[in-house]
Amino acid sequence: LMIHDIRKEYFYLNLDQYRLTFDDGLFSQYYYFPLLKNHPAELTFFVTTSFVKPGQARSMFAGEFISYLKTKKYAYRTFIEKRFDHFMTLEEIQVLSAQPNVRIGLHSHFHDVIIARTHASKRKPLSPWKLKRFENRPEISSQDLSIRSKLAFQGYHLRDEKLTRRSQAQWEEYIKYDTELCVRWMEHNLGLAPELYCFPFNEHNEKLISILKTF
Repeated sequence: LMIHDIRKEYFYLNLDQYRLTFDDGLFSQYYYFPLLKNHPAELTFFVTTSFVKPGQARSMFAGEFISYLKTKKYAYRTFIEKRFDHFMTLEEIQVLSAQPNVRIGLHSHFHDVIIARTHASKRKPLSPWKLKRFENRPEISSQDLSIRSKLAFQGYHLRDEKLTRRSQAQWEEYIKYDTELCVRWMEHNLGLAPELYCFPFNEHNEKLISILKTF
């Protein structure tokens, strides 16, 4: 099961039947760790490193369930409102990293998006946070435009009222830059060389994979 924010109902399932991974580094993943620590398989937490801010470890679960956030809601908080309290602090990730059944993987540094041209059959719904990311420009709502992973798609910048395609070199440099930042973050803050990577938005292609392999 690939889990984002954790809701109470997950614990009605027999989670021991599943291999669990967690995306984005959300606070609930730390908060509910007491209910997960005896899981028979390794727990893998994929962290978006730019979302992690300095801070002390908060309390873990002691019987009280907390509010659940849908992905669209916390994405809006993060990218538009610049709020990060719904993610784990650095100290919380360090606490998890020290647990014997936990592995920390990378989920990019920025987890950002770019405008792309995609076939209508492959177009994803334009979430409010994604549209707001580009100031709700009307041209983005035209049929052949979508908003996709900035790592997996070459895409277009919106500059001076025009869409300008990123060059291959610009795209490759962005992939390398993003990857270098999250690799350095893990080495500096956790003392680990990363071995695992989860693609933002589950989007990838051969170029992204080949560059990641060089790390």
